[in-house]
Amino acid sequence: MIQSSEDSRQQSNSCNKPPCPKSGGVPEIVLNMKHHSPLHTLASLLVLGFSLRAHASSILLDRIEASVNKTPILYSDVLAFKRSLVLRTQLDPLFAGTSLAARGSQAKNSEIVEFLIDEKIISQQFPVSDTDVETEINRVQSNNKIDREKLKRELLSQGFSFDDYFALMKSSATKRNLIDRDISTKVLISEEDVKNHFYNHYANNSSAPRSYQVQIITLTKNSYKAAAAAKEATQKAYRQLLSGEPFEEVAKRFSDNASASAGGDLGELTEDQMSPQIRKELKKLKLGQISGVLGDLKGGFFILKLSGIKTNQDDQYSKMKEEILNQLKTAEFQHQITLWLERERQKAFIHRLGESSVAGLPLSTP
Repeated sequence: MIQSSEDSRQQSNSCNKPPCPKSGGVPEIVLNMKHHSPLHTLASLLVLGFSLRAHASSILLDRIEASVNKTPILYSDVLAFKRSLVLRTQLDPLFAGTSLAARGSQAKNSEIVEFLIDEKIISQQFPVSDTDVETEINRVQSNNKIDREKLKRELLSQGFSFDDYFALMKSSATKRNLIDRDISTKVLISEEDVKNHFYNHYANNSSAPRSYQVQIITLTKNSYKAAAAAKEATQKAYRQLLSGEPFEEVAKRFSDNASASAGGDLGELTEDQMSPQIRKELKKLKLGQISGVLGDLKGGFFILKLSGIKTNQDDQYSKMKEEILNQLKTAEFQHQITLWLERERQKAFIHRLGESSVAGLPLSTP
């Protein structure tokens, strides 16, 4: 197995980053470093084909499938994508696990073009020089004690050219820059997130008894001249909670419950110890979440916070915790990538084959 320096860095920095796709050899050569397409002038790219009179047939040389900020994506890029699917699965951090990867060679050209549009957007925002790619390849060779000729032979034995490898190294580098500089800082999964997922998806149908750690803020008409004043005070307390004030501090200032001095902490309660109304509302909350303003003018108003859950399934939770954490990180990672691409697509100048001519870009047809 030929392993990259990037792999070792990722293994030592896995905290709160989404799990990285596994990479194989060449398929043994491992590296995560933009799809590299020939950068000819637009004029030369608009030549779509020519007629071979001897054969009385038309041969498609190349064509512009799309452009991003007037940088073209060619039909030959689509073919190169199909040719290097296996290598891309190993090297591209944003490809493995996608629906496009699952369809593989059966994917439609239009799907591949959309993927390459995203790739072009990323490369324009996070460019990587050929020199940087060369440096990384040299590092891979050094780590695996091989020279350039042996690397090329390894690639060739698997059906890939060095140019294929270089292009995917560059593509991987631009995407990893996006991940490191923008996405990773937004993928934050808390212990509460993991527990919520466990209780909602794995323990929800269990009959195992649970106890709930509950905090409460109550405001009754007994503490105010009128019930309407109690409601107004409750709404003020709720606004302070939404602004980020700690529940404990707000409870001490507003609550007339006996638990106010303890920050509204009611301790651990089983479902049998709760009133039907509180039990119903608690079941709607996630760990760490606060309810809205509950109650009425007659009985008073209250706000709940679900601070914790305990169950005899704690052993099962401990075993599944890491798996759930990785699932949530991966899902949030994909969500943040999607949001980033949606924003950048709105700002980019994108033109596709068959669309009307825009901003002076000629419309090309086969």
